[in-house]
Amino acid sequence: MGSDETPLVTGSPPCSDFERNGSHMRTLTRNRLLFACLFLAMAPAIVETGPDASASQRREDDQESRRWKDRLAPADRDAAEAGVGFAMPELPADLTWLKGRAPFKSMEELQGRVLVIQSWTAGTSQGRTIPRKVEKALRETGKSGDVMVILLHTPEGIEKARAFCERVKTPFPVAFDASGAACDLIGAYRRPINVVIDREGEVRYAGLTDKGLRTAVAKVVAEPFNDQDLPPARISPPEPSEETSEIATTYPPIKGGVGSATDLRGKKAPTFFVDRWLSPEPDARGKVAIVDFWATWCGPCVKAIPHMNDLADTFRGKVECVGISDESPDRFLKGLRQRELDPSTFRYSLALDPEGQMKSAFNIRGIPHVAVMSTDWIVRWQGHPANLTAAIVQQIIDADPGVNSKPEDSGEGDASGGHPPSRWTVASKR
Repeated sequence: MGSDETPLVTGSPPCSDFERNGSHMRTLTRNRLLFACLFLAMAPAIVETGPDASASQRREDDQESRRWKDRLAPADRDAAEAGVGFAMPELPADLTWLKGRAPFKSMEELQGRVLVIQSWTAGTSQGRTIPRKVEKALRETGKSGDVMVILLHTPEGIEKARAFCERVKTPFPVAFDASGAACDLIGAYRRPINVVIDREGEVRYAGLTDKGLRTAVAKVVAEPFNDQDLPPARISPPEPSEETSEIATTYPPIKGGVGSATDLRGKKAPTFFVDRWLSPEPDARGKVAIVDFWATWCGPCVKAIPHMNDLADTFRGKVECVGISDESPDRFLKGLRQRELDPSTFRYSLALDPEGQMKSAFNIRGIPHVAVMSTDWIVRWQGHPANLTAAIVQQIIDADPGVNSKPEDSGEGDASGGHPPSRWTVASKR
């Protein structure tokens, strides 16, 4: 599958979803206590051995922040969040401002303050309500000099924008983005979105509801400025060269089957999703991702844990391994006890997705099943974990410019290098 030397699976065959055994525990109070204890026990074990354990805790996307997010189409959500975790770049010089000039000279000048950029348009009835909604949402937190709000008008309806702003008296500075370059920087397209940039200049949140915006801004305003914890800049795509052009074609060849799943090799992987983390959420930016779909009731899955541990340890800093089970917390707890597993068994991150969203996207019908994604989020390998050799993983790392273009363990970059797609720029060229 990965190469001519890929070994055949000699262990037990994959478990089907119908081979689950054991009754579901019904003692909910007891199980919740056990699950809480498991979570507390796992945290120190994986913090000590897991990758990027030193990443700033404030950058972890906690469960609460999910409720702050607006309902966006998948493409809009992916674009909005592409820059999260990176420094906000300088706004394009071709912006025009309602008051004639920008209220600040550079992003560096804004360090120590919180910046909110809200896209909008005067070309639609919904878009015209955005300025007042933002004003209402930030009525309390926006009173201090700690928060600056920029209303970024998209190219859509821009011919009506200046007259509307002068008639309505917008409450914040307004920038007109005729080219769409600034909107592309924050991942904004036709649907209005916002981004929250903290005191260090990091894009912390994107695509929030009115209530979510208020809560997120209050949270980052309460955080002190730390000039020793500045975010990484977005990563520029490496320039093609004679040295890199040959490497770029050496991903494992696509041949053979992948087992009981849809073959997505060479295609964009489904959006990564888990319902809850059982370990600290890892930082996979700038790393190859190995996702192991498994369950505690699956014997071959359990047998593959030592192999997954070896891969995680061998490539730590360049690869992020994640084991995802679609079991409920109660069933997962029971399975761990039955298999006599504990947190120290795992040298990689664990998560639960009871709805099996990502598993369903791959149409996985038998586990264990592993998918390996390069930093551009293209599936480079799929199959049984026993067939995923260290040589194959090394081949993917060597071929991936997103890994090789930065120092080991830097933690910089993500599947897009922090760059949202240039949708307005592309549209203007059509």
